[in-house]
Amino acid sequence: MKPLPIEPSLFLRELAPTDVGSFFDMIDRNRNRLQDYFPVTVSAITSEESCRQYFERQLAERTNRAWFCFVIVDEASDLQGLFFLKNINWRVPKAEFAYFIDKDLEGKGIMTHAFRLLISHCFSELGFNRLYLVAMEDNLASRRLAEKCGFRHEGTLRKDFCLASGELVDDVLYGLVKEDWTP
Repeated sequence: MKPLPIEPSLFLRELAPTDVGSFFDMIDRNRNRLQDYFPVTVSAITSEESCRQYFERQLAERTNRAWFCFVIVDEASDLQGLFFLKNINWRVPKAEFAYFIDKDLEGKGIMTHAFRLLISHCFSELGFNRLYLVAMEDNLASRRLAEKCGFRHEGTLRKDFCLASGELVDDVLYGLVKEDWTP
């Protein structure tokens, strides 16, 4: 995927092996707010070296088309947000989204524009028929983004997610199928 412009100074592209340092910096500066939403990623990435090891595992998954990561970068190639495509099932074909943006860029419409570009790419270029995401019930920003981008509420998954504290919380399931997508 060639970089796609989101706005004049931001672009959407695939994660690259050279993004290790910038990826670590983005996780580190957002660590406190990501702890509940991305506990596995945050706990796995505690240094640039652990980030490099994480990259090696994830990029191997990308080679097998079992995982994809797309990033929002600025003109200096510093990461400002990301989208994971995970839990891929090529038989259906479907994938689950997870995403976040740097705390300093929240609420500016950047994620909406980037997500729409990526959804189109997933349907037209990657060949998915169904995309879905699971958001914690209290993550209103993520739920609004899903709805703005055409995802439909499909149900509540009770006590489906374990926070870093060990507390089990409800998740909300959203889905979008190719035939319902309007770019």
